[in-house]
Amino acid sequence: MYPASDSHREITNYVENLRRAVDALSQPDVLQIARFLEDTHRARRTVYLCGNGGSAATASHLAIDLSKSTRSPLAPPLRAISLVDHVPALTAWANDASYDDVFSSQLAGLGTSGDLLIAISTSGDSPNVLEALRCARQLEMRTAGLLGPTGGRAAGLCDVWVAAPAPHIEEQEDLHMSVAHMLTRHMRAVIRNGCHDAVAVAAR
Repeated sequence: MYPASDSHREITNYVENLRRAVDALSQPDVLQIARFLEDTHRARRTVYLCGNGGSAATASHLAIDLSKSTRSPLAPPLRAISLVDHVPALTAWANDASYDDVFSSQLAGLGTSGDLLIAISTSGDSPNVLEALRCARQLEMRTAGLLGPTGGRAAGLCDVWVAAPAPHIEEQEDLHMSVAHMLTRHMRAVIRNGCHDAVAVAAR
């Protein structure tokens, strides 16, 4: 059993680190990704997401939130696809080509100009995430990142990125999930308010 003082210290440090990181989060960068999402929905394009490990879980979570939790019966749905969820495709590309290609190879067959890729990586250096970003740029897609404190190499491949300014990966992943929920709530408000505006105009 760990000494009570050690476990208490871990919890206290975690809370303090998370609180400081939330305070340091760049809201303008979050808003810029939100604007990209607005543009993507308005143009009836698709949002793609990718990441590894905990970031893969966040990619899946954000994809379903964007596609389900923003729905309004009076507006087209926001199309969002997580590239981590197609296990047969992931294993086929990893086995027959390279794990570095598991996202980019899917994106090459799905993405088109005007779509948006959101890459999630605490290191910013995962080879398969970098390949996905390069592929998205070749397809003339917009690119956004939820990254770690420095952004890594992914930062240079993103049109906009949000840093998770926390010292440890667990806190960084918490911030990414919080940003995911911010983006979802933003898009829910945008889509539903837009519907109300459209109904008001049509009633005139």
